[in-house]
Amino acid sequence: MTYSLRPVTRAELPTFHTVMMAAGMDSRSSWSRTTVADLERSLFGVGAGGFLAWAGAEAVGCVGFRPDGSHTLTLNKLATLPDARGQGVGAALVGAVEELATEQGFERVLLAVSQFNLEVIPFYERLGYRQDSAAVYAHASPQSPAPVVLVKPVISTTTEVFL
Repeated sequence: MTYSLRPVTRAELPTFHTVMMAAGMDSRSSWSRTTVADLERSLFGVGAGGFLAWAGAEAVGCVGFRPDGSHTLTLNKLATLPDARGQGVGAALVGAVEELATEQGFERVLLAVSQFNLEVIPFYERLGYRQDSAAVYAHASPQSPAPVVLVKPVISTTTEVFL
């Protein structure tokens, strides 16, 4: 599958939402109660955003991000359509957030995995994420069980020169 990534626009929020809902998250997860209005607040807050992955005219994946303090960029809402899985779309979306984190000077990318979606943890571990029981996911839903938090340090592309 050939695909391209681009930042999500407000006009594409319904498309982003459709991809999220088609991903098949467990109905007990707070994810299943996410609305387009929720996405607008999450993806268009200060420093926040997201990407859509496109295969031609079809959106096949999405991911969101938002800062959590000056050192952490939180990755959220990663989803790929079932037919697009195993083709590198999810890894490319995660990579786009990591690249942005590096460019913007964040020290790490943090994400939270719902207790109802633990089977995705090996995917993130293959991408270099590690569980961190001391890390806090600031956006956890109080109506859901505590998520598993994973963190990956990112390396800044900025080089300091000392004379």
